[in-house]
Amino acid sequence: MNIRREGYPFIAIASAVFGLFFLVGGAVLRVIGLVPVLFVTWFFRDPERTVPAGEGLVVSPADGEVIEVFETTEDRVGPGTKVAVFMSVFSVHVNRIPVSGTVLDVIYKPGAFKVASLGKKTEANERMVIYIQTESGVIRVDQVAGLVARRIVCWLKPGQQVVQGERFGLIRFGSLLEVWVPTGYKAACERGETVQAGQSILARRTS
Repeated sequence: MNIRREGYPFIAIASAVFGLFFLVGGAVLRVIGLVPVLFVTWFFRDPERTVPAGEGLVVSPADGEVIEVFETTEDRVGPGTKVAVFMSVFSVHVNRIPVSGTVLDVIYKPGAFKVASLGKKTEANERMVIYIQTESGVIRVDQVAGLVARRIVCWLKPGQQVVQGERFGLIRFGSLLEVWVPTGYKAACERGETVQAGQSILARRTS
């Protein structure tokens, strides 16, 4: 399994602690020291995904649980649907592009660090706001920090051409991804559903 290079420093630190425990501790201490190494390595895993074939699909930008699906209005997207996906510390944390298009803006917004699974109550949380221009309108994707997740990583730049399913960032450790799609798309997921980044369908274009 591929491991993201962003995790290398954390794996190195955990390995150094394990090495110390191995040298000075007994069997129990060695096992305790090994657990963080295994967890951090597993946390930064980056499995391959198969993007579903078809026109007008919006795939999930994150692994996790769908915690919100509702109709709303966003300034640049207009009226449409918002879908929020919560990533726990056990989810794959590599984020993927939900639709092909052109990146219009990448806007960092500082804010609070409330529990990300609270949905609407996290609107004031620190986040990275991404607008993507598609043939069917503008779609917004937010990487949202949480109580434990204090580091948002985004590799996108305005003007960049992006392809559905490709990697665009990650968040450490446990967080939220939100997607706004315009009128003309219908949600293809339900609250409580488990989804996978780049593979599960969140919405379909209907017009």
